[in-house]
Amino acid sequence: MEPAFFGVLLALLDTFVRFVNANIPLFRRRWSVEEMPELKGRIAIVTGGNTGIGFFVCLELARRGAKVYLASRSESRAKAAIQKIKELIPDSEVDFIHFDLTILSSARKAADSFISKEARLDILINNAGILGTPYKLSPDGIELQACNAIGHFALTSHLLPILRNTAVSFPDSHVRIVNVASMAYLQAVAPDLSSLEGLNRAADSPMGRYNHSKLNNVLFTNELQKRFSDTSIRCLSVHPGFVASGITRDAFDNEVFAYFLMKIIRPFFAAPCKGAITPLYAATSPEIELKNLRFVAFSNSSSRSIPSIKLSGKIADIA
Repeated sequence: MEPAFFGVLLALLDTFVRFVNANIPLFRRRWSVEEMPELKGRIAIVTGGNTGIGFFVCLELARRGAKVYLASRSESRAKAAIQKIKELIPDSEVDFIHFDLTILSSARKAADSFISKEARLDILINNAGILGTPYKLSPDGIELQACNAIGHFALTSHLLPILRNTAVSFPDSHVRIVNVASMAYLQAVAPDLSSLEGLNRAADSPMGRYNHSKLNNVLFTNELQKRFSDTSIRCLSVHPGFVASGITRDAFDNEVFAYFLMKIIRPFFAAPCKGAITPLYAATSPEIELKNLRFVAFSNSSSRSIPSIKLSGKIADIA
């Protein structure tokens, strides 16, 4: 077996143990989707909504009456997911927007497509992700896993005007930007965002690059909230838990090894429908404003200190 496989497993288990020891009292109350408010008239975008956590996020938002745009790079998979949602919720409004996390021009096109159709955006959930891939650059020269942060940074940047306008023009909108991160960010060191080379981190292991992409998600969220401090917009990072989804399986190149390893560790992972609870809580619960939450894990607030950075001109130019 390759050592990298064991590194991935140890990283997952170590992060899980740290989080349990630090944050989960045994009898803490859990928020449930039944507590979601009515969302009729609200509009949401969910990236990576065709499968896993993203699918169930789209499903529950639609169930509460929101109009949902499912952003995905695969139109066929997205339309299959939309069909499933409409079979379960016949009167739901769910549409497709093409968005490829690894291509920066796709972010602008996705935003322009949305803005051409809608006058408001209440909820943006940046959920799509890439995990454990070998070192490879995107067409824009960005390491694929770094696109977890940069791709969403680009999409969000192009949507900022409509998000801000929604908060101003629709006072009852409760605009939320939710970035799906991971407790894996705790294993990353402070990033070098002064150059593309620093962002790409060619010397790191695949899991190490993933951890840094999740830290960059958290830092990006923190910076966004600072920039929106004069508005009612809330920006949050979430850790949905360790979820048995396609992105988890994709962490391993060896399919046989992945099959047996997942058999062993699957009991410790949540189903995607459970993993969707935390992003939904962050996107819809009135408690977010009441508790002034910034980072949410397992649908519970965290007071964990999050480092602050300034987004460098170079990185801003890249996106």
